[in-house]
Amino acid sequence: MERSKVSWFPVVIGMIMLLAISTPYLYAANAGGDEYIFGGFLFNPLDNNTYLAKIYQGWEGDWRNQMAYSADPGEGAYINLYYLFLGHVARFSSLPLIFIFHAARLIGAAALSWTLWRFFGVLFRDQRPRKLAFALSLLGSGLGWALILSGLVASDLWVAEMYPFLASATNPHFPLGLTLMLWLIALVQRDRSFWQSILRVFLAWALSVVSPFGLAVVLGILGCQFLYEFVARRAWQNLASMLDDGATILLTLIGGSPAMLYYLWVSHADPIVAAWNAQNVTLSPPLWDLLLSLSPALLLAIVGAWKQIKPGKHHEAPLLLIWAGMSLFLVYTPFDLQRRFLMGIFIPLAGLAALGLEHLVARFSWSFRSWAILLFALSLPTNLVVLLTSFHGVQTHQSVLYLTRDEAVSLEWIVENTPSDALILASPGLGNFIPAHTGRRVIYGHPFETINAEQEEKIVEQLFEGELPFDELRTYLDERGVGYIFCGPREQGISAACLDWDYEAVFSDGQVNILATGN
Repeated sequence: MERSKVSWFPVVIGMIMLLAISTPYLYAANAGGDEYIFGGFLFNPLDNNTYLAKIYQGWEGDWRNQMAYSADPGEGAYINLYYLFLGHVARFSSLPLIFIFHAARLIGAAALSWTLWRFFGVLFRDQRPRKLAFALSLLGSGLGWALILSGLVASDLWVAEMYPFLASATNPHFPLGLTLMLWLIALVQRDRSFWQSILRVFLAWALSVVSPFGLAVVLGILGCQFLYEFVARRAWQNLASMLDDGATILLTLIGGSPAMLYYLWVSHADPIVAAWNAQNVTLSPPLWDLLLSLSPALLLAIVGAWKQIKPGKHHEAPLLLIWAGMSLFLVYTPFDLQRRFLMGIFIPLAGLAALGLEHLVARFSWSFRSWAILLFALSLPTNLVVLLTSFHGVQTHQSVLYLTRDEAVSLEWIVENTPSDALILASPGLGNFIPAHTGRRVIYGHPFETINAEQEEKIVEQLFEGELPFDELRTYLDERGVGYIFCGPREQGISAACLDWDYEAVFSDGQVNILATGN
């Protein structure tokens, strides 16, 4: 009987998570009415449109990722291969690109749920902390909800890669990356065989393709664990153990190095990729923000960590302490991508929190169930706020989530009637949609993917504000090679200047005019 209860527990929790991250999308897709078309994304649509643009490139048969959000896309590089691969899947299956995106996201979420259950099963002998750690890591978040009324937006509301739930609700590569990370970390706890070594090499390669920085985090964990075994457990007295730990790191490097070395080379050799990389700055949140966003799990995790380092005690899961400690230490190093060290940080904290609660219950005769309920009562509201916010965005048809029907029809016309390499001038808002839904390039559409983003955004806004005389406008568009101008409700919302530009309207529908420049 107990075995049956345990086996159904991860299924129930996993299904709750999958329903929670699916239902809002189904609602949004059917809530546009006659005037609006859902763009396909509820969480972080700005970045997700760029991922859809990469899937579009793969659908067109490409394996080189070009900067579709820039006037000069460059020759392309073998980066973002996972999304290009999904594009090839869409092409061969004849399924819609947005369907492939969300199918991959949900498959990744299901895989992450199953892997989390197995991961904590490897680390914990008892079922109670295993179940608590699993449910908390999969469904929980921080105390960011407590700041909503103050107008402050804490990290647990938007830094998706920290939390399995938010990662799974956002895009495909976050849950898949976390799944691969857990596999690589959990394999350390098992006896190695030849086939496990081959599996490690393959998983490391896959992680380097799906989430390169996830591999960096894994290598950091393995390196710290090697030092822990060497110093705390005197592994240097056991040559076989040292060689085994060293082989684990070496095999991970063998699998991940080809892609990582290529990324390092292309980020310096390709000027377009180098310019993109220079803009791709992801700094960590303030310390108070991070502490709040990881609590209350963090508070219990401190108790669990103390239990792990207390002399003379059984160290049940030192790996969790190593992972959490390394990430929290590195997150404030002077590094442009420092926030990436937080990837999956809530997982080890949830595990340590479960151990901490077990310790407090045993020490003070507390009710485990009552304190677990309180823990979840404090940890679930942020994710509920995220879901409710998405529902509000759907009900108000926010422009970052929806296209007007006229805009959607116009994008279909662009696909059928313009060259695949056409460069389009559009407002910053619509510029985020165009590459994702048509594969065509724009002057500006994203703060990272557009090269010289700040300058390009200012230029686009100035053009639509009508600040340039028409002759100067024409000269600029000719020099940049702009073939078409999108003059729709977003552009006219900046000003009505584009309605008066002396270009031929090659398409007109409702509020949208598409002008051809002749370039």
